[in-house]
Amino acid sequence: MKIVFPILVVMMVVGLGAVLWQKQAPKIPEDDFKAPGKSWQSPKKVEDYFVEKLRFTQSDLERQKQSETVDFRPGSGSTLEAIISNLEYYGFIRSEKAFMYALEHTKDTTQGNPGALAVGTNGSIDVVASYRISEDMTAWELADTLLNKSHYFGPSDEYGYMFMP
Repeated sequence: MKIVFPILVVMMVVGLGAVLWQKQAPKIPEDDFKAPGKSWQSPKKVEDYFVEKLRFTQSDLERQKQSETVDFRPGSGSTLEAIISNLEYYGFIRSEKAFMYALEHTKDTTQGNPGALAVGTNGSIDVVASYRISEDMTAWELADTLLNKSHYFGPSDEYGYMFMP
């Protein structure tokens, strides 16, 4: 009988800990991490950006369709929130929450350059850099690209377009 009480107390503590951990763990559907693909419904597509900002013609768009990726260039005035919001707006991610989780839980193997945006405790995204991205990347692949695969060009080479063919 003396051993039953301590066992019950330990079980209650473990149970309470599990309940508290479950409340803190993010409840993000697995589908939110999947690649959106070109057919994903978003307010705009990168092709709309090309027409509006770069004045693409129909033949320019047809040529661009041959490429599976586009150049993403955040720019020196970018914030992490703006980057994530733009990626969702143009259909590169399904969920801002899922993408932020992927960014915070993807290993950053590179050191950020001056002006890089902090991500989580150990990551950074270079904002005066370019990244090759596509709608066929999962949230995890896109997070890895932004954290580890920048083509840094520095502030002297900014020309103000967020997406380029």
